[in-house]
Amino acid sequence: MKLARLFILFGVLIASQQALADDDSRRCHWWQFGHCGVEGRPHDAPNADTLITIDVATNKIYLFQDGELVDQSSVATGSEKILRKGKRVWVFHTPRGRMKVLRKVKDPVWRKPDWAYIEEGKPIPPPDSPSRDIKGHLGKYALDLGGGILIHGTDEAHSIGRRVSHGCVRVPNDMLETVWKATKVGTDVYIFESAYTKTSMSERHSDLDF
Repeated sequence: MKLARLFILFGVLIASQQALADDDSRRCHWWQFGHCGVEGRPHDAPNADTLITIDVATNKIYLFQDGELVDQSSVATGSEKILRKGKRVWVFHTPRGRMKVLRKVKDPVWRKPDWAYIEEGKPIPPPDSPSRDIKGHLGKYALDLGGGILIHGTDEAHSIGRRVSHGCVRVPNDMLETVWKATKVGTDVYIFESAYTKTSMSERHSDLDF
């Protein structure tokens, strides 16, 4: 009789441990996306209001409303390339983490930074040169995440789906308009990597050299 009770208690203990393990496996974090949870929405992300998530490993953007997927699309993200010119160094990296939309910009103008001229092998003009202002390069809309990082459009459609940007997230025009209309200043943005790769980050620069 005592032996039977021990077997029963042992069985209950094993079942309880399995239940805890199953529950823990469902507790995903934003940096673990791709291994658990709802596709595109990390477990730690809010279920209310508008949410933008971006996976730099798959180059995809997701738009959620109250926990439900509204739309998704391929995007372009940072190339992770390093550019050196004398003592100056640029690392073209898309940062990971939880951010917020700080500003919404309509018809953004790209102020061409020094590194763009260096890449083209052209002389660098004075900082206040009108030749630096390029209209249309960033599409019709831009969402400012701070630190020089934007979610914006592009006139280089062939770059979508690849790691080729200088840090910003380039979005196709139709998806960009959808995201623009759905978001407001303060909207949460999660940028993560479902398959971690080691990168070098001594500096961070984007398509806008603020």
